[in-house]
Amino acid sequence: MSRLSHCETIAISASVQARLDETQRMESTLRAIAERNDDIESVAIRRANGMLIAEIGDHRSNWDNAVALRGSNTFVVVPVTASNYEPWGSIEVRFTDLSRSGLAWLTGHPCFRLLVAFPAAIFLCTYLYLRKMLRHMDPSKAVPSRVRSALDTVAGGLLVLDPKGQIVMVNRSFALSSGYTREELQGKKVADLPWTNPDPAMKSIPYDWLQAISEENPQPSVALSLGEISPTTFLVNCARIDDDEGKVRGILASFDDVTQLKKNEKELNRMLDELTKSREEIRRHNEQLHELAMQDPLTGCMNRRAFFERMEQEWSRAGRYNHPLSFVILDLDHFKLINDNHGHATGDTVLKKVAKVLIDTVRDGDFVCRYGGEEFCIGLPHIDVESAMIAADRFRNEIARSVEVDGRPVTASLGVSALSLGPEHPQAMVDQADKALYVAKGAGRNRVVCFADVPDDIEVDSSRIESVPTTAADPDVAIPFHAVTALTSALGYRDPMTADHSRRVADLCVATGSRLMSISECYILEIAALLHDIGKIGVPDAILLKPGSLTDKEWEVMEVHDLMGVEIVDSAFNSPELTEIIHTHHAFFGGTSRHDNLPKGKDIPLGARILSIADTYDAIVSDRVYRKGRTPEEAFAELRRCGGEQFDPEIVEHFIATTQSLGNARIDEHGEINKKVALRIGTQIERIGKAIDTNDRNALHVLLGRLKTTARAGEVHEIADAVAELEQLVGDGAETSQLLAMTNELLNLCRSTQRVFLDRQTESESESDSVAESESVSESEPASEV
Repeated sequence: MSRLSHCETIAISASVQARLDETQRMESTLRAIAERNDDIESVAIRRANGMLIAEIGDHRSNWDNAVALRGSNTFVVVPVTASNYEPWGSIEVRFTDLSRSGLAWLTGHPCFRLLVAFPAAIFLCTYLYLRKMLRHMDPSKAVPSRVRSALDTVAGGLLVLDPKGQIVMVNRSFALSSGYTREELQGKKVADLPWTNPDPAMKSIPYDWLQAISEENPQPSVALSLGEISPTTFLVNCARIDDDEGKVRGILASFDDVTQLKKNEKELNRMLDELTKSREEIRRHNEQLHELAMQDPLTGCMNRRAFFERMEQEWSRAGRYNHPLSFVILDLDHFKLINDNHGHATGDTVLKKVAKVLIDTVRDGDFVCRYGGEEFCIGLPHIDVESAMIAADRFRNEIARSVEVDGRPVTASLGVSALSLGPEHPQAMVDQADKALYVAKGAGRNRVVCFADVPDDIEVDSSRIESVPTTAADPDVAIPFHAVTALTSALGYRDPMTADHSRRVADLCVATGSRLMSISECYILEIAALLHDIGKIGVPDAILLKPGSLTDKEWEVMEVHDLMGVEIVDSAFNSPELTEIIHTHHAFFGGTSRHDNLPKGKDIPLGARILSIADTYDAIVSDRVYRKGRTPEEAFAELRRCGGEQFDPEIVEHFIATTQSLGNARIDEHGEINKKVALRIGTQIERIGKAIDTNDRNALHVLLGRLKTTARAGEVHEIADAVAELEQLVGDGAETSQLLAMTNELLNLCRSTQRVFLDRQTESESESDSVAESESVSESEPASEV
């Protein structure tokens, strides 16, 4: 890459980071560029007030400011402007001396070779020719016509000056470029022409045209503009003309027209400004989408997975700083009757109102989660168990006072636990509160019970299991949810569609298992569902991302991921129950599985039987590149057809009933997919912006491939097409300006995609609030609790 391209890359990256006030990131970017380019000896960042705020290499020893001010190919100052185009500072780059590294000059950028190498060769030939022709001439006298004709053939502009700086001769190219006639220029002092500095951010310094007389070597190049209305920008070089006796006869000045380059630089700055604004808007959209991804779509409360992460964080803080932590679990009383008698729409309204009451009642710093169905959880950091009991009773009273159906108050039962009651890990605290909730339900509902008041021999499962036996999970084995999140994030980066499938399967498993298992067993089942395909991380892209049906050999490779996933989960969590669910979820209930070593019938763990059904159901109803998904009714029929042979028929019927009656747990799947796609695209766009900042084209190529896959999977074809075009430019080694232009187009498409979703989300919430108000309860007469 030529030095001009290096400086252009540094200017673009530094300007972006100056606009964002990211000085440390600017230093990291410059260090990365310097380490990848042997041609750079040192780099420094200097603010407009002259303060040196960072340096890479031994810059203080290497830098010569006097030479840099005169213009040099070795000492280069790259101006950096702020968002209002006012000077922010500059980047000082010390390149290797071309006289000691000619090879670097020869291998420079093609445009630089055209602008410098060819005119320099012509300049040298002209210089030697003039030495011969003018050795006995007084430069103030007329130049022979044959010399004039020879100089007119040179493409670049040329001036012959006498030792006093007066113009002796002008070639045709300079006259045309400058806008002056030869007659107007002849005899004028070159310093009297209206020269200006083409960079408005740099101070205009008079150029010493006669300095070449005192030095034998040609002067370094400097950029100057000439003209007032439409100035032409030149790259100027000067060298003295000596006769055979070494006497100075004049000065030869060459002018390479770089006006178009300066226009391109201005256009780059404009695109850079647009890029900065687009990236900032995308960053804001990503924050909004991330918040939405952490919410339950019906109630706006925190969802289960966000709750697990937050609970682990608060648990860690409480242990580190020795402060109290309490937990409340809440279940609405007789909620099934509300759905059965008034419909799911009314049930949805009740859930939204309960969520609003809880959110309005808790303190800042507390967090509310919709745990599933009609269950809510409230985390209470810095609250001891006595205060938690008071808070829980306040929640109960506010719900009964604020939420009614046909004039009848909606009541709730609550269980309370706290760190002081001895749970070993966050899930154990949830289990304690769940047992307290069970006691509250059994004692008549509409009350608060603390785990400290729960008998030691209480059995929670009897009201949930409905004659389906389970094996209790080991309460001493903690499964850290942040580790689960890390694995699912890795799977999402590797294969977004599989990660989305795993999340949907987990939701189905929780909905089905919540009435068949204890809360701790349901937690393990949810994690098993999230990680049941984690082994696909090791499947080659050619198979994993294949847009069509797999061959028999490819299926053999895919089957290996089952064992790989079991090994990953077993080594990561040391939970036999979790490992067993993932290991046996492919077992056939009738014992005819292709895996002879797997159990059959009721010997298959309940969680594995549920996971097998949910996994198969989602695979049937989901769209694939090579086929459309089938309807839920067709999927139910297929599950029933395979009941007894592949699936537990009793669990199949329970799964179907649960799925058909989800009502309050149902999600606008299309909206959820749009949300995830919009967030994933925005996150990947941010990574692409960082790769462009550092001019890391290898990383850029990989990231673009990922973004294209995400866009196609989400059927955002405009973005996929734009990415393909940008990929082509990167592969062809396109100029930075082309990459910036295409990147801006891509960012605009991304912003539009995110904005459409966020606008639709806002409209949906407004409509939902209106419906909730219109469906609000009639307050005709008080009655007993629902």
